Parts: sequence; structure tokens; C-alpha cells
Amino acid sequence: MTTIPQLDQNELSILQRLVTDLVTKQLGHATAGHVDMIARLQHLEQAAWTTSADRQTLQVITSGRRLLGDASDLTPDALKRRPVRKRPADRSYALRHA
Repeated sequence: MTTIPQLDQNELSILQRLVTDLVTKQLGHATAGHVDMIARLQHLEQAAWTTSADRQTLQVITSGRRLLGDASDLTPDALKRRPVRKRPADRSYALRHA
């Protein structure tokens, strides 16, 4: 999993703009590319939770995922309640139903 070192406010601001720009550009393309971007944003959000990133940064990442079609709840409490998967996720589902 990707880790985010503790960032200062200027670095968090840059991260927020980067996520916003990447999601905005992705919205202009076919949904097939959204799957990879969503996975990247999920990893980034989980890393942000573990490093106690500020609420605004978490909101930018979460909003980006949702704009791309991912409504999963990645808060630490939700992840604790989530059952353990026995099989890897079928990432082709989104491609077949796009």
C-alpha cells in the first residue's frame, strides 16, 4: 500500500490540486480508464487515513472517486466491518457494464 509521509499545508494543497486535475481530465475520457484511476485513488485515500491527513484532503480524494463512479466507503470504521474477501475482485465488471 502507498504511504503518505506527514505533509505540510503547502504540500497538501499541491496534492489536492493534483487529484482534482487528474479526476477532471479523466472525466473527459471513456469510463474504461476510470477503473485504474479509482484504484489509485482508493490506495491514496487509505494512505491518507493512516497518516491522519486533514479533512479537506480526504474530501478531495473521496469526491474524486465518487465523481468517477466509486461509491465505496473507505473510512477506517467501514473497512473494519467489511468481510474479508476470499477471491480477488473482478475489476472487469465495470468495463463490461460501462
